[in-house]
Amino acid sequence: MPTTELYPSPESGAAQSIATGIYRELETMIIEGALAPGDRINEKSFADQRGISRGPIREACRRLEEAGLVEFKVNRGFFVRVLDLREVLEIYDVRAALFAHAGRILARRITGDQLAELTALHEEMEAAVEAREADSFYTLNRRFHSSIMAFTRNGHLADIYEGLDRELHIWRKRALILDGNVRASSAEHGLILEVLRNGNPSRIAQVLRDHSLAGRNRLLRTMPEQVAKLQTDWDDD
Repeated sequence: MPTTELYPSPESGAAQSIATGIYRELETMIIEGALAPGDRINEKSFADQRGISRGPIREACRRLEEAGLVEFKVNRGFFVRVLDLREVLEIYDVRAALFAHAGRILARRITGDQLAELTALHEEMEAAVEAREADSFYTLNRRFHSSIMAFTRNGHLADIYEGLDRELHIWRKRALILDGNVRASSAEHGLILEVLRNGNPSRIAQVLRDHSLAGRNRLLRTMPEQVAKLQTDWDDD
């Protein structure tokens, strides 16, 4: 991998860009399974291979920790976070319930300006789909969902959602990128906008809940072996 693009020299004054490049590389390795849950991130090895100091590696790892992808263990370093699939599915269920509740609130509270903001985000996502820019789509997707929660004006609801979103970050991005079905996700956003404009509380709640569960199903399609093992574990319970 050429160092001139992802890892500019310190003399260029782009130390933050170096950390960003490392962050993106490590994130991709985690998503694609090159770094598995529980693996230790060898800062020295990463730095030596790329001819850079360990500082940007640590900065990238701290950002990954904030994103919920890795965890720091005292005197041991950074490790890819282990999150059991059963836990992930439980979080998706809770997230779906939060979305449904947000929908009922927004049925009576959402404003024209807020709908316009969501519509603009949806249009940007559609452009990202056409350009096959999955990373851009994912970033906009998170903003779309966070905006829905913020528009409820229920701070506790939004805070709980954001905490769950951080825990699911790696799984949601994996689902969108590896399943390759960003177009279906974007179409679901279009339906969300349609029902928000119509204002039926029960219908809005259902569509938002279904959208969250559709994301869960996209994830499950990317990991058939883990799903099969989980089903076996359930059968043994």
